[in-house]
Amino acid sequence: MSKRRGMTMRPKLIPLLLASLLFAGVCRKSPETVYTVSPVLSSARLYRDDSPAFPDSIRMVVRDVTVWRDVWGQATEGQPTPPPRPDVDFSRNMVLVVSAGRMQPGDWITVDSAGIKDNVFWVFVRTVRECQEFRADAYPFEIVRVTRETLPVEWDDKLEEADNCR
Repeated sequence: MSKRRGMTMRPKLIPLLLASLLFAGVCRKSPETVYTVSPVLSSARLYRDDSPAFPDSIRMVVRDVTVWRDVWGQATEGQPTPPPRPDVDFSRNMVLVVSAGRMQPGDWITVDSAGIKDNVFWVFVRTVRECQEFRADAYPFEIVRVTRETLPVEWDDKLEEADNCR
């Protein structure tokens, strides 16, 4: 009788154990696993160009007005009439600068999205190469405004071919 009793109890225990394990896993999730990554809107894109203002590939976070003045001056120095520097409230925002380094005309770089994931501020950058080759140099870069964060910053870079290359 004890064999039979154990056999009838086992099927009832398995779902209960599985449910307990699942519930324990859900309850153990910490607030660090919160994802708040959002696309960068066109209104947050402050400037982009192909000039050699940033000749190397860079990923930069600007959190104060002094550095912002220098970055803006460098970004626009090749313009005959540089555009006015956008106002940035650094108590609420920060600026991201991404540069692809030396590429070809038609290639481009963009910040697709940014936000918090696992207690880190992630920035997702996409660099796109055109399939036509030009005998010229371009140095694509982009400057965007995002919500200020004091968390460590990590960059996730993707390199793609343009859609018309496929």
